[in-house]
Amino acid sequence: MGMANPLVSVVIPVFNGAPFVEKAVESVRAQTIKDVEIIVVDDGSTDGTQAVLAELQESKGIIWLQQEHGGPARSRNRGIAAARGEFVALLDCDDIWLPDKLEAQLAIVRARPEVGVVHTDYEVVDQNGVVLERIRARFSGEPLVEAFVGGHTALPSSLLIRRPVLEKAGALNPDLYGSEDSELTIRLYTVTQFECVDRVLVRKLQRGHGYRDMAFDEALHREKVLSSRKLFLECLERMHPLTDLQQAALDREWANYFLSRGVVAERSGRRAEARRFYWQAIRKAPFRLRGYTRWLRALRTWA
Repeated sequence: MGMANPLVSVVIPVFNGAPFVEKAVESVRAQTIKDVEIIVVDDGSTDGTQAVLAELQESKGIIWLQQEHGGPARSRNRGIAAARGEFVALLDCDDIWLPDKLEAQLAIVRARPEVGVVHTDYEVVDQNGVVLERIRARFSGEPLVEAFVGGHTALPSSLLIRRPVLEKAGALNPDLYGSEDSELTIRLYTVTQFECVDRVLVRKLQRGHGYRDMAFDEALHREKVLSSRKLFLECLERMHPLTDLQQAALDREWANYFLSRGVVAERSGRRAEARRFYWQAIRKAPFRLRGYTRWLRALRTWA
């Protein structure tokens, strides 16, 4: 198969990732599977990323696209739209693959046509390469993951997806910021079977990814993440019918959301608002102690 129709298209979004994107690209070029196109979408970087990508175009044969800053979902959608491969793989600009990652995944999808998504175990590493955590990606005990994706913690950088399956699931939601990957994973799970390679084949850098590399307003960032979380949970509410397990997990996530909102309000001195959020958390998860303790704390600090 020639590169006019590559086997795999790898989509890498980058925002102010100049120090990292070269290693990500090199980890793709080091794969034992060579029939791969690399599409990098620069999301309006201001740190010289474009110069790095121009060099990688010459040295590593990447395709790179430029757009105004619009967030990770828009970047991935732009790259996916340009992809020509039979399979689409996602990779964040500061993560890397181990050399046989694609080979292990392709062996599964070739043998099992009913499987549309294959992900892998992964390691979380710090900037010195020290392993902080190893994730067994098909065995999450987190309630939302258990309820909506059968326990599969599908890190974006580990995903290999049949392109028709991705087209059926639809694009990432550009209105989401921080929950767009989870929302896509849940939609994928509703249209296909998942499989996981029970080996570490991805290294995820623990640094908040390239989207936090520029100087930014911390309060604005937090507000964007929380607003996105609310939209994400509202998306899940519209999935009908929900099982009892799904509803219970969703109620727990709503409680977590209201607790987070309450903490922000309390730290800003808006204690009456904090109490309202904590009370909403209690209503969603009445058997969790944390809502009551925080509500009482906000009540004691009446000012």
